[in-house]
Amino acid sequence: MARVPQVIVVDPDRESSAEIQKTLSMLGFQVVASAGYGVEAFTLAFQMRPDVILMRIEEPLVRPIQTLSRINDGLPDLPIVVFSTEANIRLMRQSMVSGASDYLQEPLQSEEVESAIMRVLERKEREGMRRRGELEDPVAQGTVITVFGAKGGIGKTTIASNLAVALASEAHQTVALVDMDTRFGDVAITMDIPVERSIADLARNLDNVDRNSLRDYLVQHESGVRILPAPTRPSDWRNLSAQHIRDVVDVLAQTHDFVILDTPGTFNEIVAAAIEVGTMILLVTTLDMASIKDTVLALEMLHERFGNDEERIKVVLNRAGMDTGVREKDVERTLDSPLWWRIPQDNEVVKAAQLGRPIVMSRPNSKVSLEIREMSRALAGIRNRTNTQKRGRGGLGKLIRPFFRKSA
Repeated sequence: MARVPQVIVVDPDRESSAEIQKTLSMLGFQVVASAGYGVEAFTLAFQMRPDVILMRIEEPLVRPIQTLSRINDGLPDLPIVVFSTEANIRLMRQSMVSGASDYLQEPLQSEEVESAIMRVLERKEREGMRRRGELEDPVAQGTVITVFGAKGGIGKTTIASNLAVALASEAHQTVALVDMDTRFGDVAITMDIPVERSIADLARNLDNVDRNSLRDYLVQHESGVRILPAPTRPSDWRNLSAQHIRDVVDVLAQTHDFVILDTPGTFNEIVAAAIEVGTMILLVTTLDMASIKDTVLALEMLHERFGNDEERIKVVLNRAGMDTGVREKDVERTLDSPLWWRIPQDNEVVKAAQLGRPIVMSRPNSKVSLEIREMSRALAGIRNRTNTQKRGRGGLGKLIRPFFRKSA
């Protein structure tokens, strides 16, 4: 948006409204008016036609919901971001049904407010462009999961390959597994598949590839996972650019429910592209100090690029329970981030990899297999069958808020 976005604040609490207006001004937004509920808010919205409204919603809901509904009825294209001290499902549902574009819970963080406003404005702009015929018709797009870690030897390939198998077999999803390890490329070995064509071959011929010929470049694993191996010669990576990676992932995401990207323990333009295209980034760490130190740096880098987005960046602790003298609580405190998933230590994992058979297939009832299968169900949106461990910080607000964000 070329000009400064204009905002109306609807909050009957004058002290709170003043603080919010101050925050918005510091963020670079223009607050054109403030109001309480009812006629005042409705009249100002119609007269001033702002770009977005930021509105408080609190119990009792009669007046705020009435105001929200009336403004939405009269100005259906006007985004309304609501916020509240509450995070109960009834209040959230009422807000959504009445026309809310996003829902924030107090205390409001400036980054969160800015992100929410910009997101709803971007959606509004896209909707306008689509109505004017300025956008191409949308295409199907699967979920891209980038398995990343700032250190080698922490089990990224094991997690990527077993997760791919679990998503295909447990969650019944179509899955493509892409080996993007520019140094070693071990997916073919751990999955015991031949390498006749690689990601380099697909990238070179992408202009001539359609949905049918795409399968010629993918190796069908017995689990149902389609694998795009790394080149057998590391020199082949030199001819691949970040744009090649984005194009390859894009075509795979149009034909698969999930695309799993296995990345190396280093950082280069290929890995940067894999992170950029990831719908979700699984940042893998272990309980040893070197891994934790590198993960702190990796998180800082990711937060600089994507903000502190806990829905997109998930920390996965591999080999949990391993006796290193470091406690999981210490890891969370050091990273200043919750551990989204914990995969236990199991020596059988290495044996399974050497035999070329993922542990979720060779030992399906092992603790590692159960956790990875549970993770696959969570990623696929299937309700957890067991509650074997706490998943991060949780809370109703954390569960509900992603819905509004994704719809924005």
